[in-house]
Amino acid sequence: MSNLLSNIISIENISALAHSENLSFDDEERISILRSMRSIDVQACPGSGKTTLIAAKLILLANKWPLSGQGICVLSHTNVAKNEIIERLKKSKIIEAQRLLSYPHFIGTIQEFVNKFLALPIIRQSGKNVQFLEGDDGYKEVLYSGEKLQSLYLSLFRKCGGKGKPWPINKDIYDQIMKFLGSLFWLNSEQDIAFYGAFGSLNTYKNDTTKKVFPMLKSLKESIEKGGKYQYRDMFVFARQLLIQNKRISSSVQNRFPLVFIDEMQDTQAHQDEILCEIFPLDSSEIIVQRFGDPDQAIFHGSGSEEPNISFNGKSKEEMDFVVDKSHRFNAELAAKIKPLSYNCIPLETELSGKTLDMRLHAHSKTGVFEHSVIVFNDDTRNSVIQAFGDIVSEQFSEEYKCSSNFNVKALGAVGNEIDREEEQLKIGHYWDDYEKSKAKNNFKENSLIEAVRYCRQLSSSDFSESYKLLFNCILKLLWLAKCFDEEGRRYTKTSLRDSLIADDNFTSFRKTIYLLLSDVKPLNQKYWLKVCEILTAVFDLESLSKEASQYLDYYEEPLANVVQQKEKEHEVKENKALIPLPENKIKHPDGFDIHLSTIHGVKGETHDATLVMETKYRSYDIGELLNHIAGLDQTRIKQKTKMKFTRQLYVAASRPRHLLCLAIHEDRILKGQREAMEKLGWCFNDLSNDDNDE
Repeated sequence: MSNLLSNIISIENISALAHSENLSFDDEERISILRSMRSIDVQACPGSGKTTLIAAKLILLANKWPLSGQGICVLSHTNVAKNEIIERLKKSKIIEAQRLLSYPHFIGTIQEFVNKFLALPIIRQSGKNVQFLEGDDGYKEVLYSGEKLQSLYLSLFRKCGGKGKPWPINKDIYDQIMKFLGSLFWLNSEQDIAFYGAFGSLNTYKNDTTKKVFPMLKSLKESIEKGGKYQYRDMFVFARQLLIQNKRISSSVQNRFPLVFIDEMQDTQAHQDEILCEIFPLDSSEIIVQRFGDPDQAIFHGSGSEEPNISFNGKSKEEMDFVVDKSHRFNAELAAKIKPLSYNCIPLETELSGKTLDMRLHAHSKTGVFEHSVIVFNDDTRNSVIQAFGDIVSEQFSEEYKCSSNFNVKALGAVGNEIDREEEQLKIGHYWDDYEKSKAKNNFKENSLIEAVRYCRQLSSSDFSESYKLLFNCILKLLWLAKCFDEEGRRYTKTSLRDSLIADDNFTSFRKTIYLLLSDVKPLNQKYWLKVCEILTAVFDLESLSKEASQYLDYYEEPLANVVQQKEKEHEVKENKALIPLPENKIKHPDGFDIHLSTIHGVKGETHDATLVMETKYRSYDIGELLNHIAGLDQTRIKQKTKMKFTRQLYVAASRPRHLLCLAIHEDRILKGQREAMEKLGWCFNDLSNDDNDE
């Protein structure tokens, strides 16, 4: 196989592709990666065009793939990355690229690969129809049905300190139970299958309460799995079981996929990496495995109760086969400010030509230069930081570009969860009182259908497809609560519900109802809501509703406090030209552009025009801990665990903008020498003194 693939890609092939796709592969590093036909690890810096590089290599291979019945396997950590690769192949002018979208090739997430080729086949042998549980909500839905499950859950609720009826449940106890239950999975060994979870091995339990609770959690999970309901995490355990039982599986998969690409390798967790390394060994002479990622951006490193991979993230830049350290995102000045935060000490550089940079400045800058700034605040001026950042943005960007729909400005912090006023903390909410992590689009959880409709109406018109998707999911939830199932007695999916509506000639009426709900032409008063409910119950033939379904469909007034508060804020804005709070943790600047608030984890993979990184505290203050590195006073590689976490987070945050980077730090945590060193590096300082705040 290696002989057939060696030298399959020539420099002439690369030049022809670059010309056809309007790409540039002038540097030796990228050309070597494109031509390489051996197992390699590639570290690619932010904005280096990693996905473009992978897609280009796939197109080159598709055009000359010599193996019949054998394919290329392309794995990513997320659906976003997978879809980006697929879209690039679909849009390619090279028609042969379409071949990679079907058999014998595979493009998907690591989870999809493990499900399809390993886990689901072994589960379905037992005759089960697998249903995946979507996090805590998935478990909660299961617990609503079945006397045995309710009984087990009630007992567990009591053990965790709950009193009264389990529904509605005390939130703290519910979160505790879900945390325990959600972290439990089956661990296979050659001898037996043991139960394992967040507490560690059952044999090592020393706490009496844990010993009592654990068997109940085990029994509860067993009851759930008997109905074919599983977590996504469980699939890796079943995959392990298959590999133990059938030693030939790995060889079969390797024969099917002699060439493997793994994208976003830095986010791959240890249990995922172990399975992949067993199926696709890195030292095999029979297959080629090429892994792409950036250990400097491994901010999901050991997230939750899972361990991070070390086979890739543990490598230094010297141990990587290739390092792509030139970025298309930012200029040399901004690259120099981000570079000190590279954990692997990558010599980050720009690959933008002078002509491109001049065009960018002419189109986007008001003054012809972007001044990267440090906003220095104290306890009294902390709530002025975002306003100061907005004003810096307003002063530096051109009027035309600020008003464009492409203008993207974000303010970030590492810690965004709920504030405990009794503790010494610094979180995003300390800078902006209205910030709530749960308000982010990905975190929104409705308690009723009308709450979801109100939420959707507050979103911008550009989010229409997302709003439609959200309300469609809400309808699916309503049908489940109403015990309305498909012809085979199963819960409706998006596909089966759509097919059923079309078959009954109700799809047009259903879509019209959704569009009316999303439109703000009709006010959401009680009279209008009753009409909506009549249409929905007629479309789905819901003669009688369960208590849960009825409550979910009920009309609820919007809390008066929210309405009054919003009007007061709008009045304040008109009077003082202040920032305007918007839904989804957005803020409207008086000049018309939005500032989005987010955690650093929430923006990974994004590109902004301007980014503010606000100091937060996890055990210690993140920016304060790294100021010596940012100022160039300490160039040693960071080894302490917490600082290692900080540098990866701040590297991700600081590398988001293409034009303007700002930092916010408390005056107590920046020394005179650090400030002087940063000024020499080109940082501008904006001091928010008490006098400025009083004016």
